[in-house]
Amino acid sequence: MAYEFRLPDIGEGVAEGEVVRWFVVEGEAVKEDAPLVAILTDKANVEIPSPKSGKVVKLHAAVGEKVKVGGLLVTIETAGGAPAAAPAPPASAPKAGPAPAATFPDAPPHTALPSDRSTSSASATAPASPSAPSPTATSPTGARVLATPAVRRMAAEKGVDLASIRGTGPNGRVTEADLAAPSPAPAASTTAAEAPTAPASKGSSAAAAGVAEAGTERVPIRGLRRVISEHMAHSVHTAAHFTYVEEIDASELVRLRDRMAKHVEKQGAKLSYLPFIVKAVVAGLRVHPWMNARMDDERQELVVHKEYNIGIATAAPDGLLVPVVHHADHKSVTTLAKEIAELAEKGRAGKLTRAELSGGTFTITSLGALGGVLATPILNYPEVAILGVHRIVRRPVYLPDGSVGPADLLNLSVSLDHRVLDGIVGAQFLAVVKANLEDPHLLFSELA
Repeated sequence: MAYEFRLPDIGEGVAEGEVVRWFVVEGEAVKEDAPLVAILTDKANVEIPSPKSGKVVKLHAAVGEKVKVGGLLVTIETAGGAPAAAPAPPASAPKAGPAPAATFPDAPPHTALPSDRSTSSASATAPASPSAPSPTATSPTGARVLATPAVRRMAAEKGVDLASIRGTGPNGRVTEADLAAPSPAPAASTTAAEAPTAPASKGSSAAAAGVAEAGTERVPIRGLRRVISEHMAHSVHTAAHFTYVEEIDASELVRLRDRMAKHVEKQGAKLSYLPFIVKAVVAGLRVHPWMNARMDDERQELVVHKEYNIGIATAAPDGLLVPVVHHADHKSVTTLAKEIAELAEKGRAGKLTRAELSGGTFTITSLGALGGVLATPILNYPEVAILGVHRIVRRPVYLPDGSVGPADLLNLSVSLDHRVLDGIVGAQFLAVVKANLEDPHLLFSELA
């Protein structure tokens, strides 16, 4: 019989997931509990095993396509008689409607294999059959256009009426690809000879049809990259960003780190400056607790956290991840060094868990030696503050006795949600961080 497998409720409020990889192709056999599909949610990358043994009859979602909880994923022919009716969606599945935009960066998805199938481009460019009705996103009765919040936002920015777009997604859903390419025009009462014509360039028509022009390449924005794209756009369009910059004399920090490095390395960890910066940030957050918070826009409330869970922005092959060091205030420099290194390694390998990517209250972003002079970090929304760490540079400065000598200088930039945090708060916060980094022995006066 034919078994129709639907996207299960993955938990933690996940309403939909994006197909990033199929481990099977149509026509091949699959065993129960064997890897079936990789789904990227706004929380984590999840591998879903096959619920049954049998033959894969049809894959109902292409790589890059989003599927709601309860949506049909795959049909599997199992041993038995007549095809069975599709099982009802799980009770926890949300009602049909626009899905919420992704919020947090996640573990990188598996790279798509040659066997992965995508039909969205073909359906977007294939000519419509004259005998078949156009799969429009609206009905003659004025039914709601199906589209995600990200697509609605993109349409508003472009001044496009979604009702005029022919949706190529499931049930006529309008996708980002539909906005990039014009929909087929509805039939008109005038004949082709009567309709006015205008010359069109070859390059523009190729671009409109989604075909790469000579010397260019079109890369689909999918998986983690799309999650990051939606998250960054949502942050910029929601929070009122404000950035404040401070210069730190890190000379004593450099000396202390050099002395401690050999002892920490004996315990199996390489000591960077980040553990010291984490501890200095915690000291600043203790004095200014509103910096250690998230904004609940729906209820118009600032949620101030009592725990200090510090996210560390980490570069991974598929994009930026933000693993979280939980309870950073209770950890020593050595413990922080080990944990930051382990999280970074797991991030590059795509093995971070949902727990390791969740629960952050404040984020630090650093490019290490490539940190540059200055940057304006984008908030890891709904967090209300983020710290940018730039590279340490040795420069001549005036010393307290009036002479000129070398100093190791470090720029720090803090971005705030100016809706709830004034610039003076950011300046006062960085003043505390500055004091603790310029005299790093203060960091050990707190709980290690």
